Amino acid sequence: MGDPATYPEPTSLEIFRDLPGPIERVWDYLTRSELRQKWLCAGNVSSAPGGEIEFKFDHSNLSAHPTPESHGESGDQKMLGIVRVYDPPHHLAFSWPSAEAEAPTEVIIKLSETERGVRLHLRHERVMTKDYKSGASAGWHTHLDILGDILGGKPGRDFWDHYLPLEQMYKAQLAAD
Repeated sequence: MGDPATYPEPTSLEIFRDLPGPIERVWDYLTRSELRQKWLCAGNVSSAPGGEIEFKFDHSNLSAHPTPESHGESGDQKMLGIVRVYDPPHHLAFSWPSAEAEAPTEVIIKLSETERGVRLHLRHERVMTKDYKSGASAGWHTHLDILGDILGGKPGRDFWDHYLPLEQMYKAQLAAD
């Protein structure tokens, strides 16, 4: 299991991952729909700031289990965000849709080369509630662990088997804060 999410500010979460390179390969897994769907979701990513980024979630591609009833539509859905920064292969930032009446959150992903491969730094900002924060923390943690599996040449772990215990861990951690 990768390093857990941390909370540098009340409305932000951060996650770091060390991944096998090269950096261009990791970038492709962030931006090419046919590769991104293997660890997160399908959808086109505009290479122009101000363009759209699609999120076509179908967790049946990542799990042998159906979406739990408790997660209803969060398992399979389509959303649109706006690309804020597209600077290959180092920096991708975009808006992430929230609930209907809420302002979108913001995701910033930075990649840097290291002696061992690639360091991914993900920051998710404007995360306003503990429920959203626990779900986003468990979601990013799970998806990035799957990405690490795939880039390391292993099959990606089962999404729901990995996500559900992490969600409970993050809920307990945030409730204690």
